[in-house]
Amino acid sequence: MDEQQVERLVKEHGLEAEAARSYLSAADEYNAEEERILGGVFGQVSGPVVELGAGRGEFTRELLDNYLKPGQRLYAVERLDTAAAKLRESITDERLEVINSDSVRLPLPDGAAGLVVSRAALHDFVSDDGDVAAALRDCVRVLAPDGVFLVYDKVSDGFADVERESAEGRMERMNVELAALEGRKCWGLHRSGDYRALLEDLGLGEIMLTLLDTPDFPA
Repeated sequence: MDEQQVERLVKEHGLEAEAARSYLSAADEYNAEEERILGGVFGQVSGPVVELGAGRGEFTRELLDNYLKPGQRLYAVERLDTAAAKLRESITDERLEVINSDSVRLPLPDGAAGLVVSRAALHDFVSDDGDVAAALRDCVRVLAPDGVFLVYDKVSDGFADVERESAEGRMERMNVELAALEGRKCWGLHRSGDYRALLEDLGLGEIMLTLLDTPDFPA
């Protein structure tokens, strides 16, 4: 734990030093477990990787730096033109190809990917009809027969009322309401069972579920 991080949380968020240290300690444990799990998944994959919703490239960089093997291809999919262009400019790794597209029609051949990964993106998925399964069917098409579809996201398991009990829950509810104001639907927070049902609807088998206890930011 870095004491400078503690000082920043105290200064910028008004936390007590002990609360800041407790949060950062829990975050360190969470990150270590995340790395262990992801390392195990990526260690079994040799083919190209497709990242959905690359955004500003935080996870893209993490994939390239920590998980992809030398020569292993990464297709970073980003639907927003500006974000995709910035991603191309900011990361100059020969393993990376940025694809400016949504997930509905991926410009990749059948069975092209050893792994498709969505990290912290589905809960923010916004569409006109809210049909997440329809938006992901083409991602299954590009998976190799022995490929892995990895969904890594926030869930509301463990909360009786996630909006009342969690700052994250209240924030995600705001995203749902903002989408509704535009006449659109945001998938929002769900329980792990809903993700399992989604993957089953996509025709995926041998579904494995691991829950990590994410530290909630101190109120």
